[in-house]
Amino acid sequence: MKVDSLKVVRSGRVVLDDLSAQAMPGQITGVLGPNAAGKTTLLRTMVGLLKPDAGTVRIDGDDVFGLRAMQRARRIALVPQRFRSDVPFAVHEVVAMGARQRGGLEASDAVRAAIEACQLTPQMNRPFANLSVGQQQRVVIARALAQISSPGVLVLDEPLAALDLKYAATILDLLRERAAAGDTVIMSLHDLGLASAICDQAWLLDQGRLVAAGSPADVLNEAQLESVYGARFERLQRPDGRDWIIPTTT
Repeated sequence: MKVDSLKVVRSGRVVLDDLSAQAMPGQITGVLGPNAAGKTTLLRTMVGLLKPDAGTVRIDGDDVFGLRAMQRARRIALVPQRFRSDVPFAVHEVVAMGARQRGGLEASDAVRAAIEACQLTPQMNRPFANLSVGQQQRVVIARALAQISSPGVLVLDEPLAALDLKYAATILDLLRERAAAGDTVIMSLHDLGLASAICDQAWLLDQGRLVAAGSPADVLNEAQLESVYGARFERLQRPDGRDWIIPTTT
């Protein structure tokens, strides 16, 4: 998925400014940056919910904004930061909303597989509104998994924020499996250490501009992070050889 020269203006303020980048199939791309850097606006523009004032978004060469809504839905799925918690549907019905553009048996199989993958089988008949925030988040992720036909694009805005450690690990494993199967996975994160550990590439945003894009090792260097976040960082090495970035006060 490729964005080229994106510009988004909201209420007279430039939210995204001449932003160009490409996320590759088979990889997890982390979208990073401080609050108000433009991460959510970028993700919503990439899935076709916000039309840019300039620039293009393309999936396999096709203009996202030239696709019909159902065409987009089969190829791109969004997990938003917030999903209405008062929807009057059971869990399996919410997940099925993602698969509504599929036909009969294909839709049923996709819904069942997504519910099982997100470990929601015990909750599948419970009202969505009665679930905990973390359970609701897994339902919304399952809905996205049921929505797209592989290879497709999964776009997730802070998908791990409400999850406890067990289910965060489950979802990360799922995203890695989907990437390995050929999907393009793009997600915003605040945890730089986690991004350095799991992402294949990173996009670092600041005030609507792309500061850097590339491997986490190259993008998440201490000097660059200090400039963007206004805090000091140090780099630790994990036993597997990958780096872990943490803020430091010394």
